[in-house]
Amino acid sequence: MTDEPRPLDDEDVDEVDDDTLVSHAPRIEPSEVIAEIASGQPLDLGRLRALSEPDRETFVALIRLWQTIEPPRRREVLAAMERLEEDETGLDFHRVALTALRDPDAATRILAVRALREQDHVEYMRLLATQLRDDPVPMVRIEIAKILGNYVIGLEFDLLADDDAETLTAALRDEIEDVEEPDEVRGAALEALGAWSDESTAELISELYETGGPIIQLAAIRAMGRNASEGWLELLVYHFDDEDADMRAAAAEAAGQLLMDEAVDPLVLLATEDKDDDVQVAAIHALGEIGNEEVERILTRWLTERRDPHIQEAIRDALAEVKVVTADMMDGRPDGPRFVEGEDEDEL
Repeated sequence: MTDEPRPLDDEDVDEVDDDTLVSHAPRIEPSEVIAEIASGQPLDLGRLRALSEPDRETFVALIRLWQTIEPPRRREVLAAMERLEEDETGLDFHRVALTALRDPDAATRILAVRALREQDHVEYMRLLATQLRDDPVPMVRIEIAKILGNYVIGLEFDLLADDDAETLTAALRDEIEDVEEPDEVRGAALEALGAWSDESTAELISELYETGGPIIQLAAIRAMGRNASEGWLELLVYHFDDEDADMRAAAAEAAGQLLMDEAVDPLVLLATEDKDDDVQVAAIHALGEIGNEEVERILTRWLTERRDPHIQEAIRDALAEVKVVTADMMDGRPDGPRFVEGEDEDEL
């Protein structure tokens, strides 16, 4: 006589891991989700996951879908996917964003560009470099420049071929040197290019710092941090006393990016005595970037001494960054990104 099956109790449920539950969940077909988007019904974030890493058939269907829905719906879909990617590792909707890079709606293009921030395909860099030149809306060009800044870091680590490096730097320089461009666009391009340690970049930063208006000068300060040359520290510390709080905060962030022990004392002073809370927070985060033993001791002491909630949060974030820095040093982990040639070429 066989034993009858018994009902599951709490212990049985506890022993079932998430992977097992997912593997037995009914499969959601991408075509179903695409139909739901087209119908205008409320978006179900859980079902949108089915569009992560779409195959070619789904990708083609998404291109067709994009031509049939209104701009607010397109923006809603991209924004929802952005939230999902932020909340869950392993989701990847960048191919959906590719369908919207040339969207007639500027706000949709901005969301599409942002969705490529974690991508490292050089084909995307070439595409964005062209769009940086051609897009008619300054805010879109600003977002593109920010994304291209990630590729400049790859250039600094010799991860781009010579032709691609020339394409990237020329596109950014063209924006920087175009006096007809809004300063916001020129400044974003300058910040992006700042991560390249080529001598010509330092000269350009210095020149625009001296001759540019407030927006360009602020961008130059930020570019100094990305440039990571120790020679910028004295000038950055000078701006710790600037009348403008945004300039003081930018100078603090840039000083932290230089990763110099000599920046610790002036940053500690700024983090404790500046009259602007945002500047103090920027200085605390900068200390976390430097992340040496002295910084860890100071931040740990501040956890008990400084009771303002936003300062406490900044201190905890900075201490978490210190632990990341320490782990990277112990592991010998490389700091540079990885760039891929050839994948998704047919999609561009």
